[in-house]
Amino acid sequence: MTLRRVFCPAILALGCFAVPLAAQEARGTLLGRVTDPSDALIVGARVEAQNVDTGVRFNSSTNRTGDYIFPLLVPGTYSIKVEHTGFKTVARGGIVVRVADQVTINVAMEVGQASQTVEVKAESPLLDTSSASMGQVVNSRTINELPLKDGMVVTMATLAPGVIFTPESAGYVRPFDTSSPSTMSIDGTRSGSNQFMMDGAPNMQGTQIAYSPPPGVVEEFKVQSASFDAASGFMGGAAINMSLKSGTNLPHGQVYYFMQNPVFTADKFFRLAAGKPQFRLYRWGGSLSGPVVIPKIYNGRNRTFFMYGYEGIWSFDPSPWVVEAVPTQAMRNGDLSSLLALGSRYQIYDPYSIVPVNGRTSRSPCRITKFRPL
Repeated sequence: MTLRRVFCPAILALGCFAVPLAAQEARGTLLGRVTDPSDALIVGARVEAQNVDTGVRFNSSTNRTGDYIFPLLVPGTYSIKVEHTGFKTVARGGIVVRVADQVTINVAMEVGQASQTVEVKAESPLLDTSSASMGQVVNSRTINELPLKDGMVVTMATLAPGVIFTPESAGYVRPFDTSSPSTMSIDGTRSGSNQFMMDGAPNMQGTQIAYSPPPGVVEEFKVQSASFDAASGFMGGAAINMSLKSGTNLPHGQVYYFMQNPVFTADKFFRLAAGKPQFRLYRWGGSLSGPVVIPKIYNGRNRTFFMYGYEGIWSFDPSPWVVEAVPTQAMRNGDLSSLLALGSRYQIYDPYSIVPVNGRTSRSPCRITKFRPL
């Protein structure tokens, strides 16, 4: 056996593991350029970014073109600090990084001592000039404070322009019945052509969203109606990228209970007119997040966090077609003759009479319509 036969398969196997898996990243990016008062590039400037809510810090430095970049940032509010010998320290806060955002913050440093600090107070740029992707972000405050149909977070995609829902039914939808809220047309694309993701990973079951998390654990989600990033080219429509909460230095939590009972809310008119049992729904849950702190053992502030969410549901939906499908007492006793009176399409066949005929199978009708009850 030659060395070529030994090494070629091994190199091929290693190459398979080295290929990265492409996904639409849910985390954001903070980048920019550092210059002096004459707009000359500053190389080697130290740049520090800090998440205001978690206290986590990231360090970088400008390259030979004066640029810095902080990739893979968890959505949230950040502050940056830029230092370099012979220049005043520049500090800027209130920088909001959202899902899949690329926020550009250019810094112009002034000549002076590094002990002097110039604090820049400015709004975060509303226009992302670093990428061609277009979309709208729905944040956690909007999710928690606006009316939310049936606890389905993805239904709030209609807050973005160009989004139209085309559900099979406009009635009640349980949170785990994701087929109805997945049917949406965005900017004229066909329903079922959209891509759903959670923290950058695919969250799809066929052409539908696979899992819809409780509203309390969702940080925000972005509806990218014009996604020019090749990583989100799995489907021909829009990309809906959802980001979950990861916890902060301050504990946060919520508890909720929703109830729909005929004692408080009237049922549908035609259901009441038919004398059917009335609809009931109870949905409860909660969430808790914060730093991982074990007294006298470990303090996870500014480094380790947790997030937990739970939701339960109980519903009673006496749909008319379900009630009408109940067999009669005669059928329960084994008498199925009433079906034959409705037409030949209800003919009962003997399952033990199957025989092959010209490449197909044939069955014989039953001679009796009464069977022994189960």
